[in-house]
Amino acid sequence: MKKLFFLLLMGAAFQANAQTPEDAIRLSWFAPNGTPRSNALGGAMGSLGGDLSATSINPAGLGFYKSNEFYISPNYISNSNQFNYFGNKSSIDNSKMNLGSVGLVFADENKRSKYKNSNFAMSFTKIADYNNSVSFRGQNNYSSYLEKYADQLYYDGASLTQAQQNYIYGSSLAYWSKLVTPVLNANKDVTDYQAIAKGNVNQFYDATTTGSYNEMSFTWASNVEDKLYLGGAIVMPMINYSKSLNYTESYSTNNQGLFDFYENYSSKGFGIGAKLGLIYKPEAFFRMGLTVHTPQLISFSDAVSASMFSNEFPGGISSGDLKNQYPNNFYPKYSNYTVSTPTKAILSGSYFFASPSKPTQPLGFISADLEFVNYAGTKYYTLDNDQSVVNYYQDLNTTIKNNYKNAINFKIGSEIKLTNAWLARAGAAYYGSPYKDNGISASHMSISGGLGYRMGNQFIDFTVVNIASKDAIFPYRLIDKDNYYAEQKSNKLILSIGYGIKF
Repeated sequence: MKKLFFLLLMGAAFQANAQTPEDAIRLSWFAPNGTPRSNALGGAMGSLGGDLSATSINPAGLGFYKSNEFYISPNYISNSNQFNYFGNKSSIDNSKMNLGSVGLVFADENKRSKYKNSNFAMSFTKIADYNNSVSFRGQNNYSSYLEKYADQLYYDGASLTQAQQNYIYGSSLAYWSKLVTPVLNANKDVTDYQAIAKGNVNQFYDATTTGSYNEMSFTWASNVEDKLYLGGAIVMPMINYSKSLNYTESYSTNNQGLFDFYENYSSKGFGIGAKLGLIYKPEAFFRMGLTVHTPQLISFSDAVSASMFSNEFPGGISSGDLKNQYPNNFYPKYSNYTVSTPTKAILSGSYFFASPSKPTQPLGFISADLEFVNYAGTKYYTLDNDQSVVNYYQDLNTTIKNNYKNAINFKIGSEIKLTNAWLARAGAAYYGSPYKDNGISASHMSISGGLGYRMGNQFIDFTVVNIASKDAIFPYRLIDKDNYYAEQKSNKLILSIGYGIKF
C-alpha cells in the first residue's frame, strides 16, 4: 500500500466530469493485440512485413506481399488479477472470446518497373481489450471517499441550492444523504463542506469493465526494387468502453454501514489518425524499419448514471430522482469531448540467418523493435463555450503532463523454419511505466510462443501469450490529502488462432 499526491490546479472539476487522468493511460498504455504471428513474435514486426499486422504497426511491411490474401483470427483472453490495498490482498478472474483481426490484402505486382508492388489493404484489428474485473477492500485510516464530494462543493464555492441540485451524479447524492454537511457562519453563509467520515473506514471497491479499442485501417504500400518499402495508413479508431462500479464504506470501529455508491459509465469514441513507415533492405539478410504513428483525434460521447444508499435513504436516491426534481440544474448526462492520443515512433531491425548446408535459403530470423511513446502528450479538447468546462480540460491536460512521462518499450522475437510446412516462433516485450512518480511500480511484460503451418496457398497460425502487468488503481482522488491506491498485479493469457488464404 503506497500513497501519491496529484497536483490538481482545479481538482474539483475532476469530480464533476467523468474523465480522469487514468483515461489517458487507458487509451495508450497497453500491450497491443495483433495477428497470432505478430503476437508470437512479441509484436516485433516493424521491419518484417508480409503479415496483416503491418497495417497496425508499420504500413511499409505491406509492400512485401506478392499475392492477394484474406486473414482472420479469433482470440480467447483470460485475466487473473491480484490486489493489495492497505495490506489486504484479494484476487478476481474473468475470460472472454473475441475477434482479434480480419483483413483483405490486394497485391499489384509489376515486375517490369522498379516499383515492384503497389499494394492496398483493408483491416480491422482489436488493439486493446477492456473486459476485466477489479475488486479490492481494506481499512483506510487516512481518508474517505466522501471527502471528494466535500472537496468539490467547497472548491466550486457551491451554495446550498447548488449543492442540492447541481451535482446529481455524486456530491448532491451525498448531500441529500447527509453524508456531506455544510458549515455555516453567523450569517448563515456557507464557509465549508465537511464529510461525516475522514478516515477509519472499511472500503470496498468493485468494478467491471467491458469494451475494446478497435482500429479500421486503410493501408497502401509500395516496393521499390525490393530494397525500399514505403507505406502509409489512414486509421479510424473505434472505442467502446463501459464501467459498472460499486463502492461501499463502513466505520472500521463498529462496521456500521455508511453508504453504498453505484455508478454506470459508458464512453464511445470514433476518430481518425495516420501511420507512416519505411523499411530498407540494404542486404538480403538485414532489414531496418522506421515508423511514426501520428496522434489520433478521437471524439467521445460519455454517459453516466449514479445512485447512493445510506441510512438517510435506505431505499436509495439516484441521479434520475434529482434530475426529475431539478430538471434545469444538473450536470449533463452526456459529455462530448475530443482526445489527441500520444505520438508513437518505432525503430526496428531484423537479421535473417540460413542453414550452413543451404546458405542461400533463409532458415529464420531475429527481429527487434524500440518504441518511443509520448504518454505525457495526451490532450483533451472541448468545443463547449462554458468557461468552467474549458478550464476543466485545461487542468486535466496539466495534470496529465505533470504526472505522466515519455517511455521506451522494447520488443524482440524470432522465427525458425522446422520443416517446409512448420515454423516455430517466440518473443518477448517490455512496456515501461508511464508514471513520473518512481514510487509507483507499473509495467507490462509479455512472453509468447507459437507455431505456423503452411499448406499451399493456405496457412494457420497458433499463438500463446502471457502478459504480466503491474499497475496502480486509485479508488478516488482528493485535493488536499495524499491519494492512496491499490497495487495491482495481473496476468493475461491470450490464446489465438489465425487462418489465411492467398489468392
